[in-house]
This record gives sequence, C-alpha cells and structure tokens, in this order.
Amino acid sequence: MTRNWTKERGPTASRLLGVRGLGAMLLALALLLTSLPLASTPAEAQQRPRTILDMLFGNGIERRRTPQRIERRVIRREPAARERPRRASPSRSRKRAPAAPAPAPVETAKSDDAKTVLVVGDFMAKSLADGLREAYEDNEMVKIEASTSGSSGLVRQDHYDWSEELGPIIAEEEPAVVVMMIGSNDRQPMDTASGTLKLGTGEWNSEYERRVNEIASIVKGKNVPLVWVGAPSFKFDRMSEDMVFFNDLYRRAATQVSGEFVDIWEGFVDENGAFVYRGPSVDGQTVQLRNSDGITMTNAGDAKLAFFTKKVVDRFLGGAGGTRLSSEQLPSMQLPSLSNAASALRSPAIALDDPSLDGGETLLGGGSTVGFALERSPRDKLVLGGRGTGHVDGRADDFGWNDKAEAVTTEGSVAYSGSLNLNAVRAERGIKPPEEMPSILDAIVEDWTKENEAAQGGDTD
Repeated sequence: MTRNWTKERGPTASRLLGVRGLGAMLLALALLLTSLPLASTPAEAQQRPRTILDMLFGNGIERRRTPQRIERRVIRREPAARERPRRASPSRSRKRAPAAPAPAPVETAKSDDAKTVLVVGDFMAKSLADGLREAYEDNEMVKIEASTSGSSGLVRQDHYDWSEELGPIIAEEEPAVVVMMIGSNDRQPMDTASGTLKLGTGEWNSEYERRVNEIASIVKGKNVPLVWVGAPSFKFDRMSEDMVFFNDLYRRAATQVSGEFVDIWEGFVDENGAFVYRGPSVDGQTVQLRNSDGITMTNAGDAKLAFFTKKVVDRFLGGAGGTRLSSEQLPSMQLPSLSNAASALRSPAIALDDPSLDGGETLLGGGSTVGFALERSPRDKLVLGGRGTGHVDGRADDFGWNDKAEAVTTEGSVAYSGSLNLNAVRAERGIKPPEEMPSILDAIVEDWTKENEAAQGGDTD
C-alpha cells in the first residue's frame, strides 16, 4: 500500500517542487535588480563593473535607453625639429599662368638661287609636300612649294578645274620640277557635256584618260619635268582596285612626256599585297603609317611618301639635290684620281635606306660610263702587257713571266720557286719544236709495215 501511494503522490510532489523552485529564482532575481545601482549618465554606465545581467542580456536595455557616443582618438604627429611648418603660398591660390609654347624649329634659310619643287594635287599631295619639306629641310638649294586642294580631282571640274589652274600656277612659281599626286577623290560619276558618265564604264575610262593626258601635256608645254606619284592602297578593297587602274593611266601619261612615275604601292601593303595600318618606316622601325580612317597618312606616312619621291626628284634637280660644300670646305676638298670604271678596286659605301642602292643599276666596273684614264685598267695590264695588278708572289693574279729571280734554287729543301724563266731556258738549252705528227694514213701504213717485219723475223727464227 505504501508503494502505491508513492507512485500516485510522486509526480504531484515533483510538480510542486518545480513551481516552488521557479518562484524562488524569480524572487532572487528581483532582489538582485533592486540592489544594483542605476547609472545616471552614460559615462557612469561605462565605468561600473559588468554584472551577470550584462553578460546574459548584453546591457541592451541601457543601450536602447542611453545611446553611447564613440569618441575618435586623434593622434597628432609633431613635426621634426629640422622641419618647419609650411605656410600657404599666396601664389597657389592664384591661377597658374599658361605654359610657354615650345620654340619653333629653326628652318634652314634657302638660297636665293634655290630650285623650286612644286607639289600639286589633292589631300595626298598635301601629305607628300609635308614629307618633302622635312626631307629637304637642311638643303638650302631646294625649296618645296605646294598648291593643293584637298577635295579636288580630275572628275569634279566644277569644284576645281586643274586643266585651267595648273598652267598659271606653274607660270607663277617657275618650278624646276612638278610633282603631281591626285586621284583619291575620283571614284565618282563624271559630268560631261553629253551627260553623266557612270564610274567603271568604257566612256568614263576614256574621258578620264583624256584628262590625265591633258594634265601631263600642260606640264610638258611649260618645259618642266613631271614626276607623277601613284596612289597608295586603301582600307576598302574596291577603292584599292580602282587605284590600280588609275596608276596604270598615270604611268603611261608621265612616260609619254618624258617624265617619271613613282610607284609607292609596295610601301603601304604587306607581303601579300594587302592594306596595312602599320609598317616599316624610313628607318626600318614598325610605325603607324595610316590613320584610323584607312585613307589619310600619319607623319610617318608622309615621310615614307617623300622617301620614294625624293630619289626621282633629285635626278631632275641635278647637283641641287645633293650636299653643297661651303666656301671653307672647298680648299680642303680632294678630288679622286682620273680613272675609268674598269680600274676601280672597290665600290663606294651604299646607304641602307636607299631603295635604288645609291644608283646601283650597274655592277662594279660595268656600265656605259667611259672616262679619261691616266693608267691602264687591270684588264689592259693583263691582256696587253701580260702583267698583273700588284706583282705579289703567290697571288692569283700574278701572271708575269719575265723579271723573275732565278727559277731554281738550292736553299733549304726548296727545289724551285716562282715561275719558270723562259729566257734563261732559251739561252742555255734551247727549245726544240715538237716533231710533226704523221697523218692517219701514214700511221696505219707504218704500223702495218712494222707488223710484217716482225712476222717475217719470227718465221726466220
């Protein structure tokens, strides 16, 4: 019976003890809260020691009730003894004066009798003129004059008619050479008296060729050499194809008036013949030759245009295109000895940036140049005189047979040295001519006779 009572009363007692324990805990917490001093200010709340409530609830009540202010700690660095505090300069508050422009390059003063190179054409001719000015900058005997119209051509004569304007320009400038570069704007229909001609038709091609020949005839009528510079390749394939056709017309027109055509095409394409933005400059470095539009030239492109053109222009200028010696250099100048090309033993140095290898159309000692010579050429010395060039023993060109020392010597182990002295051989031993060779018939008869004699002698034995 006691066991049953315990089972029935046990759970009830446990519940009673649990409720009493929870009430005792709440009472203890209330007494603890009443015994804690309240912080009157945030500073005091920060200075008081942390309690169990702070650890349990993180002091959230007081944070919500009195927000804390975080003070930043500023660390000031005292200047060193040798450093002085800088004062604000009054000039800093003022507006800075603009930088002085860079001084313009000093151009070489041109001589009064300098020859004029007249460059005419469109915007490409303008680039060519800029490049030629830089190329002849240090040459006082050559000056570059340009008369260009950027959007002109040989098609739109209503905009600018070169057939009427070119003659007066040449008469005014009196150039030594006329350099023409045009055609980049001519890919368009052509208006004529009979109507409008479409690009690429036979009528258009015939009329354009007539206008090209007319320009060449105007220059020839002024008794001025013509240098016609061809068009380069462009970014657009159809445009480059038309330029190839135009260049063929320019070439024929220039050669018909004894002028020269400058082909610059290879300077602005790659090894496959395709258009390139970048390529080798006149110094061999890879640079930007064309602008982003694929049509106009950069400064490096201008220099490359002049690089191809200057060589041809110098031929018409004669000595003006080269270097002129000053009066101080003339007394010390040494002229080369008079001799012809066959007497040359070495060739002059060749510039690496010379496309024609310094006029090297002929080999050393070749060509049609015949000059007055005071000495025989190596060929004449050998063929006519039987003597070499230097008479050096053992050299391959030592072909002399006379004026030798003793042919045979007993010094050391040398049996003979030098060439055989034929004069000594003739005087001591003489030279016997070889026996005359028998004919083929005589040789056969002689052999047959010897065979018969031998056979007869054998029978006798």
